[in-house]
Amino acid sequence: MENQNSDEVLKEFGKRVQRCYGCFIAYHLKDMYLGEDVTFFCDYCKDETMFHFDDFSKMLDISKLKEVADEHHH
Repeated sequence: MENQNSDEVLKEFGKRVQRCYGCFIAYHLKDMYLGEDVTFFCDYCKDETMFHFDDFSKMLDISKLKEVADEHHH
């Protein structure tokens, strides 16, 4: 898969909405932080052990994302 296409898929994936496990307000994943137990937190509820979507999206196996998997079924 091309890097440009990968960036596009990650950008789209980042638009998914997730509730913060601290305050329960909904945010786009691209604005959230991932906790150790695979929970997501907003900028206000995060702590120093969590990392931002930009960081954990680089570690994702993009072929496992629904957005990519759906493209192969057409």
